[in-house]
Amino acid sequence: MITKNNFKQVLEKLGFTQKDNIYSKSFNEFNTQLKVDFTKNKEKLIYPESDGLIVHDKTTSNFTSAENFVVFECVCKLLNQGYNPKHIELEPKWQVGHGASGGKADILIKDNDNKTLLII
Repeated sequence: MITKNNFKQVLEKLGFTQKDNIYSKSFNEFNTQLKVDFTKNKEKLIYPESDGLIVHDKTTSNFTSAENFVVFECVCKLLNQGYNPKHIELEPKWQVGHGASGGKADILIKDNDNKTLLII
């Protein structure tokens, strides 16, 4: 299980480099980066939103839930596999059925035609 206490070790195994309190990994194919800021009172997962990755719910970008670390690892592995950041959405929501409740996924990946390819 990934926790705040072992997350730095996970990042190192994923190929992230450290400079001060920031861990980062570049994905040259897309000229983009994933970053993690371990600065006290900040503790933030930084996704490449400026490169098209969409984060619908910012709570997925903090350290409060171990699930956020798993989503971050998944995004890292998707980028490693060649998925473009502009095809990745985090925490997308949609209405299901006739009621007020809706569906929500951790990760949605679209294809080159902007159609849903897979949901995690």
